[in-house]
Amino acid sequence: MSFWQKLFSNEQQNEHKNQIACVENDCSCKTNEQLIEKLKTATDEDVIVGIKKVLASRGYGRKELNELQHRPLQ
Repeated sequence: MSFWQKLFSNEQQNEHKNQIACVENDCSCKTNEQLIEKLKTATDEDVIVGIKKVLASRGYGRKELNELQHRPLQ
């Protein structure tokens, strides 16, 4: 997407990306254990995506993150 397309894109799409970026910033100072616990209980899609991005940047794999999030209740 070009700069101009991004600039004039759907406002809702921009808001969605901003929410994810805010979650990433908030999570950057948390430990991996804290983020994993939050991921297990999170229900908001933007929060889930933001936490996954932070954990992925710290070396967690996509498959591992999906398993953490969708662990069955015991």
